[in-house]
Amino acid sequence: MTRRLRSAVVAIGLTGFTGLAAVAAHAPPVAAQAELGCPPERSIDVAIEQAPTVFTGTVRVLGNKGRTATVEVIRVWKGGTLPNRVEVQGTIATQSKVVTALDRLYARNRTYLFVPTSGQSPRFRENRCSVTRQLTPELAALSPDGGGQPPSGRGIPLPGVGLGRFAPLLIGGPALAVLAGLLFAARRKAKRSAQPKAEAEAVADG
Repeated sequence: MTRRLRSAVVAIGLTGFTGLAAVAAHAPPVAAQAELGCPPERSIDVAIEQAPTVFTGTVRVLGNKGRTATVEVIRVWKGGTLPNRVEVQGTIATQSKVVTALDRLYARNRTYLFVPTSGQSPRFRENRCSVTRQLTPELAALSPDGGGQPPSGRGIPLPGVGLGRFAPLLIGGPALAVLAGLLFAARRKAKRSAQPKAEAEAVADG
């Protein structure tokens, strides 16, 4: 094989590899979900039509390493009235320390269109196979007439909310109790140490 022919073969091979890499890099989310064992992804319109509950909301608090979200509900598209705050768990695991490839991670202060697969108000569950996604103008245009229903009722409490002026006392209570115990133990120790010395001085004076 001549040098020119070998160069041409190598160039064709590199071009083909680059093309395959580009296709893989721009593979649709459907392919990624198929690899995870998810069923074929439905269109967002069909998913909303078939889902029992659909709502928009902003993630305010994260838990379980980003897999559990406390959500402030904005509008309820489907499923009846929801409270102002609900909880959405984005994992199929029943234990907090178990991590799976199907876990969905949320971002704090991001607004999503939630299409949970199970659960009921105020706690829902889903995973990466659900069609929940960050809310965009295109998705917002799919809202029902009037934009959906507003939430009603408090629902899931935020940490520290509802304790009012007593929150610092409740939070610092255990620490104060420990400190008081340490001071009491130190005083008893000092008193016991001083007692033999006082007795010795009394005997010397006698």
